[in-house]
Amino acid sequence: MEQGTFVGWLKKNGDNVQPGEPLFTLEGEKAIQEIEAVDAGTLHFDATNPAEGNIVAVGAVIGYLLAVGETAPHIPPRLTPATPAPQSESVPRPSGSGQLRSPHDVGQVSNLPVSHSHRQVENLPHVAPPASPAVRRLARQLGVDLAPLTSAGRISEADVCRRYLQSRGELLPSVIESKPVTPLASAIRSSTVPRRSRNLPTISPRAARSAARLGVDWTQLPGTGSQGRIRERDVLAVADNIVAPPLTTSAATRTIPITPLRRAIANRMVTSLQQTAPVTLTTQIDVSSLVEFRDRLKQSGESLIPSLTDCFVKLTALALCEHPTLNARWRDDAIKLIGEIHIGIAVDTDAGLLVPVVRDAQRQTVFEIASQSRTLIEQARARRLTAQDLQGGTFTITNLGSLEIDAFTPIINFPETAILGLGRIRAQPIASTADSARPRHHMTLSLTFDHRVLDGAPAARFLQTLSRLTAADSQSLFEPTSHR
Repeated sequence: MEQGTFVGWLKKNGDNVQPGEPLFTLEGEKAIQEIEAVDAGTLHFDATNPAEGNIVAVGAVIGYLLAVGETAPHIPPRLTPATPAPQSESVPRPSGSGQLRSPHDVGQVSNLPVSHSHRQVENLPHVAPPASPAVRRLARQLGVDLAPLTSAGRISEADVCRRYLQSRGELLPSVIESKPVTPLASAIRSSTVPRRSRNLPTISPRAARSAARLGVDWTQLPGTGSQGRIRERDVLAVADNIVAPPLTTSAATRTIPITPLRRAIANRMVTSLQQTAPVTLTTQIDVSSLVEFRDRLKQSGESLIPSLTDCFVKLTALALCEHPTLNARWRDDAIKLIGEIHIGIAVDTDAGLLVPVVRDAQRQTVFEIASQSRTLIEQARARRLTAQDLQGGTFTITNLGSLEIDAFTPIINFPETAILGLGRIRAQPIASTADSARPRHHMTLSLTFDHRVLDGAPAARFLQTLSRLTAADSQSLFEPTSHR
């Protein structure tokens, strides 16, 4: 990681810090990570340098860990990422070489030697025009460069929104036909988003993006948030009462900024296709036992009901114990079979695809897996996963069944060897031995594997094993004694 977004300090200025205690949080491409101290001392920093939302890069001083009785040195001004920190004669240079730096990869901290003199907390933010953290965050999300917006006063959300619309050539008409609406809906589309004003009401970045997209003049809206802050629901309430003009060909074309997460996903997808020989096998299996298992739990009043994905995490882990080649890594001179089974679960979030990892799945009960996966999924959708939550997977499961997809070709989560796709469940009546029709539930599995590591027949046998385990009595596989 070359740069990230500074989220905030976890310690107060003047706090005593011990090794291993979290100092500040930094948002990388996929996770918000707590950065820990590697030495003890009294923390000294400038609360506005960097501020929340600043883009920061590895390399510059943002604070110090001071020894007992040591005078706090001056904190250098923030620099552009490519600019080395100047050495000023007026600033005392640490006598030791030990520095606590922000990680090159979020979650990893350089373990450098330390001395009794002040240790530097480093993480370089770049110089930018005056703007609040919320404005900077909105600019990042919309892909707006703040540099051209320099002028008197601080940059506002309105400036960012106007710049965003101008960059897309989508300035909206000044007058439109509207329905009879409530007084709240009198804030209609304007020729541009509002001009900068120090008296503008506060608005959340998400609401500002919606206002820019829908052409709502939010400066006239009463906010329902804390201290009158305008929320997205306030903007949408007005937009619902506005008749939008017919879309023209030019208005239908727009550009979506590429977020760091989207770029990371794109790079990983391309790398996977370039570095593997992917083949996808599909098969239909009977999952009636799993459906009946979950129905029994619901009727029993069980508070935690494992999802179908949770069940397949457990079943897949058991199948991988019998087919370790799918839990492997390709090396130039060998194939490395991995003893641990850590299964990633693909999670759809508003920001993009994230894959948190359930560790040692073969040793956990399905209820332990369900509890862990529920926490990981909630954290993923709140963008609160740590780097450790996303690392170390040996096999991945992705489920598109809830979106009415039967079969698909999932892309291997490189450098893993295989990924399993789960389709939707279909109830299909069949004739039983008593010649009475009873429904059975079926699902299509889609297994993509790296043909460099194994051939089609071993991959097919893995699916056969998984089918056998799924059709078995789920009660004996993972139902607790209290429900048997």
